[in-house]
Amino acid sequence: MAENYTATILLVEDEPFLRKGIRLNLEAEGFRVIEYEKADDVLDRQNSFAEIALGIFDIMLPGQTDGLELCKKIRSRSDFPVIFLTARSGLDDKLEAFQAGADDYITKPFELEELLVRVQARLRNRVSVAASETIGAFRLDLDSGMATSQSGEVVRFNDREKKILQLLLLNRGRPVHRSDILDHAWSSAESPTNRTVDNYIVKFRKVFEEDPAHPRWFITRHGQGYELALP
Repeated sequence: MAENYTATILLVEDEPFLRKGIRLNLEAEGFRVIEYEKADDVLDRQNSFAEIALGIFDIMLPGQTDGLELCKKIRSRSDFPVIFLTARSGLDDKLEAFQAGADDYITKPFELEELLVRVQARLRNRVSVAASETIGAFRLDLDSGMATSQSGEVVRFNDREKKILQLLLLNRGRPVHRSDILDHAWSSAESPTNRTVDNYIVKFRKVFEEDPAHPRWFITRHGQGYELALP
């Protein structure tokens, strides 16, 4: 399970020294980094993308799948922002990358400071989408950890509850596995179980649902996890 990191970044780069340099700098900024040399390995080994907040991909990668194809395939399963790092600098190359689903494009060689700034900017944009959301009759503000109903009722959530709600909001409309929730909201020093996650969902239903026994928002997807329904 994860330590106390701010977000998880998926790094796919085949140059070992560059990959290590990027990883160390990202970790120094408080990020957790999942790294791969090949796009094929990502598709073979990464069962879920629910915990990924941002991707950094090279375009030219060894194996049968390049960075562009990887981005296209991930886009069918997740919408986290993707930054391409590549030696290709032509306009056609950039257009092809954005058509594949890229959110940003940096040409090699580059300064690590620039990459870090762009990562922070993309994550700020993503968090702002989920910073204030409506769930049923409540307006949820994740920054303050408060949900306020149309009638003026106020409910406060602790840090762990905020982490779980944030992950569900970032994946709104898609099921999130219990294991991904555990990885996102608990550290490796703790020993929660799937039942622990279930108890938090029960609490959320009591707050947000008109009829907790027949939830409209916090839906159980058997074999897949929990899904926060789209408004």
